[in-house]
Amino acid sequence: MSDLDKLLLKLAKEREIDPSNKDRIKITEDVKIKKVAFDMYKVFGDQYNDLWKIEQEGESSFLVRSSHPQYESKEDGLWSTASSYDGDSVTLSYKKIPICSFSSEEYGFSKEDVFTFKSALLDMIKEDSKFIGKVVDAQTPAKAAAIKELVPDLFKTN
Repeated sequence: MSDLDKLLLKLAKEREIDPSNKDRIKITEDVKIKKVAFDMYKVFGDQYNDLWKIEQEGESSFLVRSSHPQYESKEDGLWSTASSYDGDSVTLSYKKIPICSFSSEEYGFSKEDVFTFKSALLDMIKEDSKFIGKVVDAQTPAKAAAIKELVPDLFKTN
C-alpha cells in the first residue's frame, strides 16, 4: 500500500462518525460515554462494546480504545483478558468488569508475548484459588473495596 493510500485511509477513518472504526476519539459534547469501572469507559455506538480509557493531550481529552476489537481479547468462562492497543498492558476482567491492570513494565512481557501473558493469567485463576485474592489485595484499599462490592461472588466461600 502506498503512503498516499495509507494517508487517505487514515483521513477517511478520522472523519467516520461510527466509533467502531476508530481507536481514538476526541471527547466532545456529541460523544456519549458511560463510566463502567475505575478508569474504563464504554462508548455508545461501538459495535465491539470495547473498553476505552481517557488520555489528556494538552488541553484536549481523547478516548483511546484499550484493546484491539478483533483479536486482542482472550476469554475463559467468566474471565477475560484484554491487552491495550499498544500491547503494553493487560486488563483482567470478571463478568466484563475490570479487576486489575498489569503493565509490561512491571511484569516484563513484551508486545510479542502479551498473548502468552494473558493465557498465563487465565491459567493462574484456574490453578491457584488464592490468586484473585492476592491480586485484589495488591490494589489500593478503595479499589479493592470497589471490586469486592461489584463482584461479591468472587469472595464467597462455600
